[in-house]
Amino acid sequence: MSQDQRLSLLISLKLSGEASPEELHELEMLVNENPELIERVEAVNKLWKQLDRRSTGRAEESFERHLHRMNEKIFEPNVVSEASPDVQKLSPVRKLVQKKYFRILWGAAAASVLLFWFLFRTNENAVVKPINNTVSTKVGDKASINLPDGSKVWLNGNSKITYVGDFGNKTREVYLSGEAFFDVVKDKTKPFIIHTRTINLKVLGTAFNVRSYDNDKETETALVRGSVEVTLRNRPDQKIILKPGEKLLVKNIPVDTAVNYKKQKPEEETPIAVLTNMHYYGADSSSVETSWTKNEIVFNDEPLDKIALNLERWFNVQVTITDESLKKEKYTATIEEDDQLKDFLEALKLAAESHLHYSIKNSEVIISR
Repeated sequence: MSQDQRLSLLISLKLSGEASPEELHELEMLVNENPELIERVEAVNKLWKQLDRRSTGRAEESFERHLHRMNEKIFEPNVVSEASPDVQKLSPVRKLVQKKYFRILWGAAAASVLLFWFLFRTNENAVVKPINNTVSTKVGDKASINLPDGSKVWLNGNSKITYVGDFGNKTREVYLSGEAFFDVVKDKTKPFIIHTRTINLKVLGTAFNVRSYDNDKETETALVRGSVEVTLRNRPDQKIILKPGEKLLVKNIPVDTAVNYKKQKPEEETPIAVLTNMHYYGADSSSVETSWTKNEIVFNDEPLDKIALNLERWFNVQVTITDESLKKEKYTATIEEDDQLKDFLEALKLAAESHLHYSIKNSEVIISR
């Protein structure tokens, strides 16, 4: 059953008063996930009420006539042949149940017609709302996306990007959760804007990496070429312009705690945003920040708790560090595409001069001192 058919059925059951609590909840969730349907469903409800007031009398009268005809045919004496022992005489159905069934059919028919009219009608006054397109990846997977304007996006594991269906016609805006590398086609008339939970980025034509996972402590933007204008969502009046080779780290402070953060004593304050430089490695001067696009992860003097988050996304495991002091210890290491989790942990243990211990059980990794 398609989504439109399911929506039609759920509205039918609701209008006829026969929807179960589970079906009402499903209808609510379906509308919440597709905001563009809210106005249409409300209009269907309004028209149904008008139609129901006009039609109830005629419907009941028609039902009574139909019921009488059905009773004459169904409930007249039947002769059951002995040669057909499996044939059973139909037992009468209560009038109340038949009325209830008729109400459901009536609601289904009316709602289907009305819903079809609202979903598919076209006229000069109709406004068609663009549909959101969402691409997401699972843990350990990657994807590349060609946007309608020609821009290209590489999506890292456990990430999601959303953009509207008419992308490139009026605006170029995307919403990102996770990590992505963007190669944006230049268009001075339509700036390319990326929204994350902590920052907004505005570019014309450039290549850069954005890392904004919900459970990371920081949102990171690393610029490869071109220029990027970054606005902190908690401080919209402040803008930061990045140059090629620069990296911006912004603390992931929830909006509702931003006020309390500002009230901290000066000695307790830590910078919300830090501008630094990208790190490079190898003969081809690849950047640490974009190493994942080459199917490897390079850690350059990174704390163990940050490495653990990458291990979770790379190997699809749950990592627990039992010692708080271990979380702050920093390591330089590389995970390549064919590396096994155990091999990497052994190398990490060797680098830690054997004061680090780990255990692996199913999909859970425990690291302790």
